[in-house]
Amino acid sequence: MSSSEPNAAGPDEVMQRRLASLRMDTTTPARPPRHGWRWVVVAVLGLGALGAGIAGWRLQTPRVDTARVQSVTMTQASTILTATGYTYARRKANVGAKIVGRIVELRVDEGDTVRAGDIIVRLDSRDLDAATQQAEARLAEKKANLADALREKNRQQRLFEKEVVAEEARDAASTRLELAEAQVLTAEAELKAARAQLDYATIRAPLDGVVIEKNVELGEMVAPGGFTTQQSTGALVRIADLTSLEVEADINESYIARLHVGQPAEVQVDAVPDRTYRGRLRQIVPTGDRQKAVVEVKVSIDDRDWRLVPDMGCKVTFVEAETRAGGNAPTVLVPNAAVVRDGDAAHVFVLQSGMARKTAVVLGDARDAAWVVRSGLHGGETVATSGLDKLADGKRVRVREGREEDT
Repeated sequence: MSSSEPNAAGPDEVMQRRLASLRMDTTTPARPPRHGWRWVVVAVLGLGALGAGIAGWRLQTPRVDTARVQSVTMTQASTILTATGYTYARRKANVGAKIVGRIVELRVDEGDTVRAGDIIVRLDSRDLDAATQQAEARLAEKKANLADALREKNRQQRLFEKEVVAEEARDAASTRLELAEAQVLTAEAELKAARAQLDYATIRAPLDGVVIEKNVELGEMVAPGGFTTQQSTGALVRIADLTSLEVEADINESYIARLHVGQPAEVQVDAVPDRTYRGRLRQIVPTGDRQKAVVEVKVSIDDRDWRLVPDMGCKVTFVEAETRAGGNAPTVLVPNAAVVRDGDAAHVFVLQSGMARKTAVVLGDARDAAWVVRSGLHGGETVATSGLDKLADGKRVRVREGREEDT
């Protein structure tokens, strides 16, 4: 390159440019030093202190189990045991036929009330009428023969006394008389049997009650032991005396010793939910069921009404004898584990808004795992049942999850 070119730079000028490129630009503001890590440290330390505080609070706040104070009726408080059963009529009858015949008259339907002796069914009896008339005619014939034999016997006796006939003739007349008497007795028995058969064609109610089932219709054939629609039971109709309605229930044989004849009971019938009937244990059947391991009991119902009918499902609650005299006032029960005894005094810790409130109570009788509370609680409160030695009035508590129970 020629030195005469105007754009050529000298050595000094090149050196100055190089130095200028290395000089610091004082017009650009300086960046502040990075201190963000200090805030992270502060946050970590703060969270640690907060966690330590929470841990300390949790250590100082006891955890307790709880239970609900119950308010129950006197019946519930004094219940001995409960069983399920069915209503049944103590006096009942399955009315069947004693002879084969066709129904020509059916006077009752289900739900009808009958009296003992009322006609229920009449069977076709034309052949029986004829047989009865024949038996009556035979009896009349035999009675005529008897009268003739008696006259002959008397005649032969007079002739024998006059020594007109031999003794053999008199004895033969006596024999014919005895035979005629026997024939009359036979004819009378035949007539009685014919009339009985005729009477069987008229079927009557054996007791006062209500027709609870009808298995036949007009025109059907019936027979002793069942025929056509009545073959399963042999009964034309079933009659039950509803005034004798009772309850049959099965009691586990392990619990039967808790009961005795005369035990008060309350009966709740599924079909009558708004009524509780009163009764008493009338009978404990003196045999067990080895298949079910139960013993059957029978409970009378003292205040039954028209809504009760046989074969209704029900629940029987056997109660203590004094329950009837004591009425049915509510009773408050608190679990034994919630009670703190201090001599003759007692108190519990009622939990309210996460705090334990010391509450004095007056206790009554013991009921299994609970005490009857005469005063101090009304029922429905939540009380602590564990860690009572760590509690004080106004102390905050924590409830263990899933540990609230009913007494």
